[in-house]
Amino acid sequence: MSAEWRRWRAERAGRKPAGEAFEAGALTPATLRALAARDIAPVTARIVVTDRALAHMTRPAKAPRRRLSDADLDRLPEILAHPKAALLDTAAKGSGDWLVYVFHAAGRAGKVAIRVNFREKIAGGRRVAANAVRSAGYVQPENLRGPRYVVLEGATG
Repeated sequence: MSAEWRRWRAERAGRKPAGEAFEAGALTPATLRALAARDIAPVTARIVVTDRALAHMTRPAKAPRRRLSDADLDRLPEILAHPKAALLDTAAKGSGDWLVYVFHAAGRAGKVAIRVNFREKIAGGRRVAANAVRSAGYVQPENLRGPRYVVLEGATG
């Protein structure tokens, strides 16, 4: 899947987003069970990335130290398949349920923010419910601890 993702991503570089989506992974059974235990029911396990989200993640205005490297963007399907941790963001309740997938790369901590059951508008104007990657970047590891985040799977340390 990584080769398909890299090709899809490369084809959209520099283009205006058109509402296209790529299925980049799926929530793991352990994460699905942990969500169910908290009365959160994803309508699907699939995780999608839209060209709009990709443009947001790679925008020039994003601080260079927080913007994912091309190498880490290229391995996004692998990160989604094998995160170091899956966290539930408890501070985002007013805007739906959010997951944060944690990964490590080159001595840095990274996160991928995923909105559960997000109704994404795609090409043709129809809306599709999926677990949608909304942003990604590098963070300080201590920012992923504390009462805001509940570990659903894995460990942040």
